[in-house]
Amino acid sequence: MPASTHYTDDMNTLPERMRLLLTGAATISKSLQPKEVARVSLQLATQMLSLPLGMVMIFDSEFTPIILARQGFSAEQHAIFLAAPLSHRASIFRRAVTTRRAETITDAETAAGPDLPHLRRMGIRSLVCFPFAVPENLSGIIMLADTVVRETSTDDIAFLDAIAQQISIGLRNAWIFSKSQRQIEEVKSVAEAAQVVVSSLDLNHILSHIMGEVTSRLNTEAAALLLLDPVREELEFAAVAGPSSEGLVGLRLPMGQGIVGWVAQHNEPLLVPDVSQDPRFYKGLDENTDTRTQSVLCVPLCARNQLIGVVEVINKKRGKFSRTDQKLLESLALFAAVAIENARLFDEANRQIAQATLYARDLSAAYKRERQQRSALDKLRYSFLNVVSHELKTPLTVILQGLETLQNPRRGELNAEQREIVAMLEEQSGQLQQLIDGLVAFATFSARQGTMRFRKTPFAEVLDDALALAQFKATPKQITLRDIRPPELPTVLLDKERVSEAIVHLIDNAVKFSAQHETVTLCTTLNADTIAVAVEDHGQGIPADKLDSIWDSFTQMNETMERGLEGLGLGLAIARYIIEAHNGKITVESSVGEGSTFTIQLPLSTIDDRD
Repeated sequence: MPASTHYTDDMNTLPERMRLLLTGAATISKSLQPKEVARVSLQLATQMLSLPLGMVMIFDSEFTPIILARQGFSAEQHAIFLAAPLSHRASIFRRAVTTRRAETITDAETAAGPDLPHLRRMGIRSLVCFPFAVPENLSGIIMLADTVVRETSTDDIAFLDAIAQQISIGLRNAWIFSKSQRQIEEVKSVAEAAQVVVSSLDLNHILSHIMGEVTSRLNTEAAALLLLDPVREELEFAAVAGPSSEGLVGLRLPMGQGIVGWVAQHNEPLLVPDVSQDPRFYKGLDENTDTRTQSVLCVPLCARNQLIGVVEVINKKRGKFSRTDQKLLESLALFAAVAIENARLFDEANRQIAQATLYARDLSAAYKRERQQRSALDKLRYSFLNVVSHELKTPLTVILQGLETLQNPRRGELNAEQREIVAMLEEQSGQLQQLIDGLVAFATFSARQGTMRFRKTPFAEVLDDALALAQFKATPKQITLRDIRPPELPTVLLDKERVSEAIVHLIDNAVKFSAQHETVTLCTTLNADTIAVAVEDHGQGIPADKLDSIWDSFTQMNETMERGLEGLGLGLAIARYIIEAHNGKITVESSVGEGSTFTIQLPLSTIDDRD
């Protein structure tokens, strides 16, 4: 065995090592690249300990080494090193990580361990491994080696400890910087994707862009977006990306089937690194594509807290799916869900607008037909009533002329029986004359319903005209018309003659059903949004079962036909037509034996100003 080598040159002096350590620390602190930190640290360590060989590496969760820097090793030696069983618990590297302290080998020829044969094949005789901490709960090793036997002193270990701490600090800073850069890129990536996705309201365009953004930004072989059919509780492939994946479009999966079905059913993201080890994987989908699924990342699509579908990516092209990939896909899914929902709402709004347009057209056509039919009916009714009244009036005139001739004294005196017959014929002819006049009046009113002339009119003038006209009917029965009104009444936009006519009909109706010497009250009031005119009488009243029918034309015609216009029931019908044409309403309250109160209400929205 060769003798151990001890270095005693100036490089091993404390001041020189301190100088190198400070210089290295300054250099490392300025670097934010992990490999640069490792390279400077390794160069510093080999120079301080005067060793020709070295490596700086970190280990992943499966203890696979990732070489950040190496010095003195050839490519062949590097390949031999990577083939060594480094993860074995008896390995010098595994022991250093586990114990978190330095492990040394003075002579590899006499040492034992599962990794020693590989080290000897690399020509290594002496070795020192020093662990250091790495962010994300990973571990690292700085390894220094020589081709000759060499002992490692406590001073060497102390300086390696200082270098390891510098590596840890440098890697942590580089890691934080790298992570922040990744986050910035992710945010930028999501923002760019969101801008593209939400800028459109065309669902097919949105789905196509989502697939492009997802596959490119996560670097995957394939992707799929499935939309939920809540009625059938199925997921339908709406958009796909990947080799020969078009066959999936339109395919449906029940909730719960496969990984996508599980994600939809539980409304949770799922990362499956190896689908062969997951019983939820549905192999039937691979039969429709040229992709053989190895790993899957799937997240739900939610809009307004409601699941609308899922999006999945398959087989990352480089590396494995990570939690960072999951967060990025969730962010993209969030914007995608909003864009899909907006497109759906836009389509629904367009559909409703189209339906409303068709409905409006149908309604307009129906209204036009109804107006034409109503106009034709009004003309027919007017013509019929005029013809009837004419046909009735002609023979009636002959009868009246005959009665007048019979009563002419020059033709001789009539006996008592004859005079009685002539008097009866005159009375009945007079009633028939009133009925004919009523028919003519109603026909005239029907023909001119659409000719209302609205003008600014002091409402007091409307009441005055109505009372003056109604006085002729009230005087013969010695009926008192009582007028109660506010001291000031507004100016109203209305047809003065028509509204007066409506009020006259109500007063005439009240006079007709009142006994002699009674009082009919006309009471006008102003309310918050209406002006009301109530006509109150103390006549016989109206039975409750007749209240709804009194407004219909001809419903009051009785067998004795003892009334003229009102006998046909046209007065109240005409009054209602006039008031409704003014956007008002007319109501009645009545009790048998106690009288009736008819009330007209006109909206104040028709009031233009006040005197």
